[in-house]
Amino acid sequence: MADWSGLHEDFLLLLVPRLPSLDLRRFRAVCASWRAAAATFTSGHGRPRPDRPWLALPTDAADPDGRRFIICRDREVPVVTLPARLGRAHDRGFVPLGSSRGVMVAADDRGDMHLLDLVTGKRMPLPPVATLPLVDRVERTPAGLSVHHQRAGVSGVDGLIHKAIPVPTPDGGVLVVAIYRQPHHRNQWATARSGDGAWKSVKPSSIPAVVDLALHRGQLYANTHYGMVYVYPELRGLGSASPEIIPSVTRRPTSYVERSFLVETPGGGGLMQVELLRPVLAAGGEGFVVRMLDECGETWEEEEDIGDVAVLVDASGAVAASTRDCPGLRPSTVYYAVDLDGETRVWAYSLAGKHKKIEVVESLPRAEGYKPPCFWYTPVYAH
Repeated sequence: MADWSGLHEDFLLLLVPRLPSLDLRRFRAVCASWRAAAATFTSGHGRPRPDRPWLALPTDAADPDGRRFIICRDREVPVVTLPARLGRAHDRGFVPLGSSRGVMVAADDRGDMHLLDLVTGKRMPLPPVATLPLVDRVERTPAGLSVHHQRAGVSGVDGLIHKAIPVPTPDGGVLVVAIYRQPHHRNQWATARSGDGAWKSVKPSSIPAVVDLALHRGQLYANTHYGMVYVYPELRGLGSASPEIIPSVTRRPTSYVERSFLVETPGGGGLMQVELLRPVLAAGGEGFVVRMLDECGETWEEEEDIGDVAVLVDASGAVAASTRDCPGLRPSTVYYAVDLDGETRVWAYSLAGKHKKIEVVESLPRAEGYKPPCFWYTPVYAH
């Protein structure tokens, strides 16, 4: 039998930089000498090769082996079957609400909220749903969690929270910004950190409906449904700050903007505004528009070719990946994942060239117990 622990350290140190982040976690678990090689690499500020973003499919199907997820990586986009349960002895269902930099925000069917690392299984508590502004109470029902609003109306958690974004803070912590809906009112914000007792309301009185947020070069960018973006120079005092405004561009009069997202380019060098134009769902029409923020941070410039970058979009967010680090992905392409009747489909929309091309790259039959929506998740190595 081969003695893997006897491989020379120099050989291991040549191998480690070639490993994607998830493989590096497995590598260091083999034996003491491999773990030492991984530690030497990371202590010297080495960074593993990024993994391709996963298309996560939450499911309530039984998981007798207690595995957190099952990943199929031999596809153009890796597909993960994710058990939509938390805990083992007293498990509970959860609803994914957003993710960023390897951390996901989720609410469970008891009304508690969590920060989750899908790779390590680490979980940190957030304030419960009932402490969000203008929420009267929550009720656990056979169909899931019902949220009762102070101004009348009942919805599910995903009907209340449009999106929740984990944002890294300068002190090394994580601030979660939740964009939540109220009946007959525009979207509002609330913030919390792990361990807080309640969500803190943010009241940007003059800002119209915010649909997405992104941290770029230490500043928080708030994207609105109308294309205008508000810039906050720091994360403190969001409710009283006077943000700068990046004007919206003139949109095409023949197109309706279905969704609009903000996403950083790989490495954080640039900020993109990605808009889905109807009717891409029918595999026709105009598809996507991608704009890049200029170096001065003042105007958006439409890009017909984003080079060695792929953008992966779902119903509520977007992530970007380098096609040099993730060669299985196509350059200058937007991947769009959507849940349809009986299946989850992924389109690839090529930005480059005069004649845009839309192609179906995945058509996944709906699995038993599937709990939509699907979403993109980028695993991040943590040592």
